[in-house]
Amino acid sequence: MKNKKYTIILGVVITVLLVCAIANKEKIANFFSNKTWEIAEVIGTVRLNNYFAVAGTSSNLLVIGNNYITGYSNSGREVFDENVLLQNAITATNGDYCIVGEKEGSKVYLMNSTAKLWESEVQGSILDVSVNKNGYSSVVYKQAGYKSLIKVLTPEGTELFTNYLVSTYAIDTELSSDNKTLAIAEVNTEGITVQTSIKLVDMTNVGEENVTKIPLENDMIITDIEYNDKNQLLVLTDSSVGIIENGTYRPVISKFDTNTTFVTVENRLDIIEISKVENGLFDVSYSVNIYHDKEGTVNTNSYPIKNLPSIVTAAGKNIALLLDKELIIINTNGRLVKHSEVQGNVKDIKFFENGNAIVLIYRDKIDFLKI
Repeated sequence: MKNKKYTIILGVVITVLLVCAIANKEKIANFFSNKTWEIAEVIGTVRLNNYFAVAGTSSNLLVIGNNYITGYSNSGREVFDENVLLQNAITATNGDYCIVGEKEGSKVYLMNSTAKLWESEVQGSILDVSVNKNGYSSVVYKQAGYKSLIKVLTPEGTELFTNYLVSTYAIDTELSSDNKTLAIAEVNTEGITVQTSIKLVDMTNVGEENVTKIPLENDMIITDIEYNDKNQLLVLTDSSVGIIENGTYRPVISKFDTNTTFVTVENRLDIIEISKVENGLFDVSYSVNIYHDKEGTVNTNSYPIKNLPSIVTAAGKNIALLLDKELIIINTNGRLVKHSEVQGNVKDIKFFENGNAIVLIYRDKIDFLKI
């Protein structure tokens, strides 16, 4: 009797599902033919007014203006609003922290997902800022008598030490994930050739004897350095990419070829390259190539695109590309995640929530998209 009862119930359920499917056959057909699950929908919009910068943490999106820093959720709901005083802004994010510096000014603020943690001032003009995932920060600034100064601060805003550069300029700084090393990308332009190097400062015992200097080739320009969670330092130059581990430099891409049009290590996980593909006479396309280094072995994934993107950004496992009026989001395995038609002139694209949320930034608004 029980088996007969279950059979009857199952038959009724199947019949109901068939009736619903027939009644909505056009919607179902459109869902599969248009691949609706691949379309990134706008789920929230925030209007902008006189903002300097937009930055994303692992929790929220931050909009920075001359007298405010406002945090938003992944749907555009306001989470917090803090008063600040800025004439312009540069930012850096890592994990749940965002450091905001007054560009060519003196003020510095550290934010997390809910509030302003501290504010400070430097005696000089701020050039760059950086923060690691634990809230340790560095501020690069200029002051009379020095080419660059780098101040390192604890998560509470207490100065740990200041590094003074007399004969070189600091291009970029990064703090290791274990809070033990300050990496400084520096350049010396006083000689016949441009000399660049990476300086590693032991934060646990600061002193000249605890500084490791790794010179790079002459006339090589460092464009970005990023620490990953393994405390390996990714070094991007104008012609190559390498990794520094245990004080030793190892090239990953020794030299870009003539087809390389763009490279980034922004997501701190992979090397993302866009290269031109010659398909024949007057027939050119492009390829997004993702290089992942694992213990010296490089794995490569690729995704073909028709045009050269005007904006490329990456965070976590996702990469966003703006191709004319279409946004394409792929993952680091080279597979399409989402796409969306774009209306209007997009100024920038930002990920937050570790690459799981994304916004399109216009002149006067931000669109929050569902990935």
